[in-house]
Amino acid sequence: MRAKSMWGIALLLGVLVLAAGCGGGDEAAAPEGTTTPTDFPTEPVKLVMWWWGEQEAAGAEKWLTETIDLYRQKHPNVTIEPVLQTTDGLIPAFKAAAAAKKGPDLQYFWGAIWSLEDAWAGSTKPVSDYIPESELSNYLNAAEDTFDGKVWTAPWYVQPSFPVLYRNDVLETAGVSPPETWDDLLAACDTLNAAGITPLAGGIKDGWFGGWLYSMIGVQDVDSVSDVLEAVAGGQSFTDAKHAEWWKRLQELRDHKCWNDDMNSLELYQGQALWTQGKAAMTVVAGSDARKFIEEVGPDKVGVMAMPKWGSGEFAGQLGSTSQTIGITEWTKYPEVAADFIMFMHDAERMQAWFETTGAFPADDRFDPAVIQLEQQQDLFELVKGGAPYIENFIPTQLDSEAIFANAQLVLSGDKTPEEAAAATEQVAERIRRTQPDLIENFRLWAESYK
Repeated sequence: MRAKSMWGIALLLGVLVLAAGCGGGDEAAAPEGTTTPTDFPTEPVKLVMWWWGEQEAAGAEKWLTETIDLYRQKHPNVTIEPVLQTTDGLIPAFKAAAAAKKGPDLQYFWGAIWSLEDAWAGSTKPVSDYIPESELSNYLNAAEDTFDGKVWTAPWYVQPSFPVLYRNDVLETAGVSPPETWDDLLAACDTLNAAGITPLAGGIKDGWFGGWLYSMIGVQDVDSVSDVLEAVAGGQSFTDAKHAEWWKRLQELRDHKCWNDDMNSLELYQGQALWTQGKAAMTVVAGSDARKFIEEVGPDKVGVMAMPKWGSGEFAGQLGSTSQTIGITEWTKYPEVAADFIMFMHDAERMQAWFETTGAFPADDRFDPAVIQLEQQQDLFELVKGGAPYIENFIPTQLDSEAIFANAQLVLSGDKTPEEAAAATEQVAERIRRTQPDLIENFRLWAESYK
């Protein structure tokens, strides 16, 4: 979920964990599709892995520790040191590592632009140079991490982006049914408010939730990822109706008092807690974290849905999806070993253990959904199939933080109109076009690949 604490990222320079390599041998059989023992270096190997995800897929740390231990049983000469990053520190710490050309060997990336910006900067090696196509073709959402014919980071787990959870018990108190359309949602907000119940719980103080809202609401009037990429490159404008109408929908949510009054003063998780406490009828969560919320409240009380439909675009009413990924750094001495560990993370037993431990779906089409027991997660899995792209991942990170985060806060506080928010977004985009021509050229080429 990127609690992207979602999102004016504070550029805090974290302490670099240095990766060192040295040697050993191994005769154990590797999982099918991975590197054979004879391909391994003969000296002891140490890899450092900077990662994130415990924050949105509780249990990830336990699973990763077990996976590293099992991998070392197969390859006793390989030591992998996992270092869990903070939400705000994940990106700036890696930028500092990239500048120094030392740090992790394996690095966690959110998908699409969060992966490709570092690829364009020369900080990562394409995983498709080390993972065979026969294996990589099974990884879900790899297309969003593809540029110039190469896949740059490997999908790890799926992030349904982002389901609305509703409490049947709270809705029933006000005599409200789960909303199916946008008008239903606005009417539900009116009825719930009249009953003294907060309709939707959220927190946008840390910014990240603004990006979620853009993806959930803004995606409904576009027909292709290329629409978004072309708006960045200047072939379209963020003031065009297909890119700007969503700001009006955001204002409608404010005008109908759909959100908790203190939304702008609460961080994302603080807002979600209101729903867990029974103080709100609905909330929005990271799909990878949905099971935690469902089980905490009680499965009999919870339903799951996509953001109700308002637009007329290709993706209106659909749930978005992305995959969180793992990349191989440019400076690692052992890219083949790093790639082999990524493939081991996709071993059938490890994928099942991942789901059982975290409740998040592995980003692999070989995952057996028969192990999904919660009805709400079965519904979520169906919603993800053939769903919408997560469009926040297809704009520059600078545009996200300076335009989407900031203006979502201002529209929700009533300090900016939808028209002003759209114009401000285009203004930031135009500044990026003028000052970062190389970045814009990459977006133009990226758009071509989606046509």
